[in-house]
Amino acid sequence: MSDPQREIDRKREEVRQHLDEIESRVNPRKVADRVIGRAQDSYNDDPTPWLAAAAGAAVLVVGGIVLAIVRR
Repeated sequence: MSDPQREIDRKREEVRQHLDEIESRVNPRKVADRVIGRAQDSYNDDPTPWLAAAAGAAVLVVGGIVLAIVRR
């Protein structure tokens, strides 16, 4: 193989690797997996913010129900 051909092959491989990396970063399934993994890691580290958010959502739902009943 000639020297220019080796350089072309090397560059082609670099481009392929870059395209694989880009595809990995923007693939919806992989993005969702990363987000879910981070959320799970965050919850495992300290569940307090998640529990507070769940309690807040529960208060909003119950408050909405109570308000609907009172307005009848």
